[in-house]
Amino acid sequence: MKKVVSCILSFLPLLMIFLTMIVFFLSYFIIGEGTMTAGETIFMLGLVLFTLIAVVLTFALMIWYMIKACKNPEFSVGMKVLWCVLLYCFNIMAFPVYWILYIRKE
Repeated sequence: MKKVVSCILSFLPLLMIFLTMIVFFLSYFIIGEGTMTAGETIFMLGLVLFTLIAVVLTFALMIWYMIKACKNPEFSVGMKVLWCVLLYCFNIMAFPVYWILYIRKE
């Protein structure tokens, strides 16, 4: 069960960010440059809230994965530093890779 939850959490920020980008660009072309109605304003605020949730989730997962990488007894010091840098710089793309390479095997 723990592997399934960590798998979902690993891929969720990537999905949320891409979904937000797609919906934002589609709504931009639908709404255009005209004035927005109240419903469209609420929709856009919901989209901003959805993005904020994705950012907070990404930050929490980044810390969690960095802790897991630093506590992994199989890693040398250089490997721990490398994974911490990768998780910090390329977090939403590095989460699924780290999960596939190391957590799935546990």
